[in-house]
Amino acid sequence: MASLPPPIAVVVDTVVAVVRGIVDRVSALITAITEGFAALRERYPRLDRVVATQERHDEHYGGAFAAAMSFRTVMALVPVLMVAFAVAGFILSRQPELLDDIRRTIVDAAPGGLGETLAKAMDSAIRSRSTVGTLGLLFAAWTGINWMSGARQAMTAIWGGNVDRNPVLSKVFDLGQFALLGLWFAVALVLSLAGSSRLADRVLVWLNLDWSPVAVSLFQLLAPLVSILITWPLLTVVLAKVPLVNLPLRNAWKAGLLAAVAFEVLKVVAGMIIGATSRGPAGAAFGSIITVMMFINIVARIMFYATAWCATDPINEQYLLDGDESEEEDATVDEDERV
Repeated sequence: MASLPPPIAVVVDTVVAVVRGIVDRVSALITAITEGFAALRERYPRLDRVVATQERHDEHYGGAFAAAMSFRTVMALVPVLMVAFAVAGFILSRQPELLDDIRRTIVDAAPGGLGETLAKAMDSAIRSRSTVGTLGLLFAAWTGINWMSGARQAMTAIWGGNVDRNPVLSKVFDLGQFALLGLWFAVALVLSLAGSSRLADRVLVWLNLDWSPVAVSLFQLLAPLVSILITWPLLTVVLAKVPLVNLPLRNAWKAGLLAAVAFEVLKVVAGMIIGATSRGPAGAAFGSIITVMMFINIVARIMFYATAWCATDPINEQYLLDGDESEEEDATVDEDERV
């Protein structure tokens, strides 16, 4: 190969030397940052726990599982709403005056001829309430099994393994647990709404304390605390009993508390977003729907991050499923024991 002319060779050598110097400095900087961050993790256990939680969440595809669970949740909500509409239909069919009031409200609130269309759809749903309720229950059972199976698979994967289960009995178990958790969640939601500011205002008026700024501030402070205390045991049970790791409840209460606090903060933020986006016509039409979709996805991420946090707790190291080969063999348990 012909050599370069001396002037060009000098320029090329200079450029190569400069580039090598930059690369060496960047490599040294990256090494120093990595070693310094490792030293910080070793010095501060809480920082190490946070980073380990993020690593476990990402290594076991927590984000992908959250997206999948968001879709499953939306699909599971459809038959649940069908059942709710059927129940409402049975109630409204026996109260024609209330039905007329609701119909007039819909017609007046909806723009153009959309109100009449919605009113006709409501009348049709009430007439076919038995069929809608039956189909809703059937689809709710099917989507509920799929939702529970997906949540269990995702949370077990974050613990590091996959447990073999009986293909028939596991479906029955998933349906029963989905119904119990759904009932518990409904009760928790009702009790949480009972601590809302609107009810607090009524209680203050009933106690003749609405004039006191101290009492009003106290009720505003207690409302989110009551909501957290209600959802805390529910999320603790979910974190301990949904993944197939036989985790004691006492080992999941800290992660359950963190998830309950994050859930309460998310509810407040979602309410603010819905209130801000519902002022314009486009926001009123799509803002609440988009916010609900984001809310569902973030809730799934909170639960999977809480699962990863729980899995990185030193007291739960014995329950991890991604250890050596002997531990992985132990994770594949007898089907009857894991149903």
